[in-house]
Amino acid sequence: MIKLNPKDKVGIASPAGFINSLDDIAPSLEYLTSLGLEPVIGNHVLDKYFYMGGTDADRAADLNAFFADDSIKAIFTTAGGAGAQRVLPFLDYDLIKKHPKPIFGLSDNTSLQNGIYAKTSCPSVTGFSLKYDFKSGHFSDFTKKSLEAVFKGEKQKIQSGKTLCSGSAEGILIGSCLSTFRNLCGTAYMPDLSGKILLLEDVGEKSYKIGVMLTQLLQQKDFAKVAGIIFGQFTNCAPFEEQDGTVEDMLQEFPQLLEKQIPIITNFQFGHIPDRYVLPLGEKVRLNADNCLLEYI
Repeated sequence: MIKLNPKDKVGIASPAGFINSLDDIAPSLEYLTSLGLEPVIGNHVLDKYFYMGGTDADRAADLNAFFADDSIKAIFTTAGGAGAQRVLPFLDYDLIKKHPKPIFGLSDNTSLQNGIYAKTSCPSVTGFSLKYDFKSGHFSDFTKKSLEAVFKGEKQKIQSGKTLCSGSAEGILIGSCLSTFRNLCGTAYMPDLSGKILLLEDVGEKSYKIGVMLTQLLQQKDFAKVAGIIFGQFTNCAPFEEQDGTVEDMLQEFPQLLEKQIPIITNFQFGHIPDRYVLPLGEKVRLNADNCLLEYI
């Protein structure tokens, strides 16, 4: 399991969207420091290139440098946004395999986390972002408690959500933001779905697009071997037209499209919401959909 200790150095990188200044992440850096961690700022953290935190090569250079440095125990991403997938061809995967360490992030960083997992089996942590979690000036106590459980290496046992399809399964947890995870389909960076528990959520998408993206996942060649699904929160995902149906309609219909029944829960407390669980990806979990229990094993 992932664990961080006081005096550990942690890298700070901007592999997705840009930040305007270190003031954007100052409260989060103070928080990490308060736990005894030592943030190390990447060379390109404040770069800007269109909507991204620097050129593809420069953003990747910060990540490669942190993976190469054994004194760095984890990497924290500054922000979401867009563009993290563009970094994937510039990463040194042999280096990452030899020096694995988790990347903490949310939203667009899903593509980075899962792409690295596909190439190296290196775990990561979804559900915490330096800028996003302190944007209101207050860090949710709920999210903080879950994050610090990850820091301590605790195997979380979480009861949340509603049963959609009963049953239980064990597998490796992957996924997170549906739209950025779906973008990996058909690329060399899409993880093998066999035996996986999928964690899926999104924000700001029309409900019919949620259905379209789920269909694309369903049509992946190894989707029939998925072990289970956890649907989190789909925030501000309204219908475009009245007849489109709601996100809830899309999720309720989804099991009918599967070749076999697998355990599925909805409304899990995770996503682009203030109070969310922070969850290691690439780690083995057990999902019991009958009592909506997720536990790391």
